[in-house]
Amino acid sequence: MKKTDKNKTEVAHGGIEVNHDKQIPRLSRIEGQVRGMQKMITDGRDCLDIVHQISAIINALRRVQKDMLGEHLAALGEAIITENLTAQQRREMADEIAALLKNLT
Repeated sequence: MKKTDKNKTEVAHGGIEVNHDKQIPRLSRIEGQVRGMQKMITDGRDCLDIVHQISAIINALRRVQKDMLGEHLAALGEAIITENLTAQQRREMADEIAALLKNLT
């Protein structure tokens, strides 16, 4: 991770470093699944086979989303608990958590 990226992620997580690099192999697999689905369409495969592949891709993306959100929320919680933040910063993080949860429902 570049220095500027590290600084950006630390600010976004209240000074707590979060590294999402472990998601890259999963996203690469998903990328392969999407290419495979494109080939299925090109080859004229059955619609239900393609729909099944779409479901697998969506579920894989949801797992990445869940893990990244979990790491983000854990970092925000840690930042709030460490009390290195002002009351305003804690309020902004609490609002961010609420907005994230609202968008997922």
